[in-house]
Amino acid sequence: MRPSAARVIGPLLGRARPLAVLGSLILAACSRDQWQRFPSPDDVIAAVPWFATMHRGIAIQPYQMPRPPVPGTVPVTGSEVTYEVLPPNYPAINRLVNPVARTSASINRGQELYRIYCVPCHGPAGQGDGPIVAKFIRPPSLTTAQAKAYTDGYLYALLSSGRGLMPPYGDKIRGEDRWNVVNYLRAVIQAGQP
Repeated sequence: MRPSAARVIGPLLGRARPLAVLGSLILAACSRDQWQRFPSPDDVIAAVPWFATMHRGIAIQPYQMPRPPVPGTVPVTGSEVTYEVLPPNYPAINRLVNPVARTSASINRGQELYRIYCVPCHGPAGQGDGPIVAKFIRPPSLTTAQAKAYTDGYLYALLSSGRGLMPPYGDKIRGEDRWNVVNYLRAVIQAGQP
């Protein structure tokens, strides 16, 4: 005859209970600082001699950011010059020439990007009356004489690296698309067209 499950499991549970109680007492007795000092898997690996050599090697360490590229490295996609909008950079920024013709395709693409990234602050007509104005500082109007006097290169650099409270959009609006936004600003927003 087979013994009943209760007769087999009962003694095992009886022995496991003291271990469970002891384990929970140990865990409960640890303070937060003691728990933080508990060895991590990296510490255990570093204790083994041949793993320790690999752990201290020149490779990227765990939880560490990748090494920055060597100065002068050109990305696979080519290089893109970006300038911070600061007075020492103004001459170089103002020399940037818009390589994108103001075609309807460029203006339409610029309008699409403007609606995504610029309207929340500057508003649909560029007046600085976007939806965030109710809860944030009013951004400048893009239709003033001062904004119209900016060079295309200045607007391009402003989109790329931001200025003051305006965040940089260089990681969101890339390369030729920045020029498309500049073309839209010039041809539609600053020209006063609907």
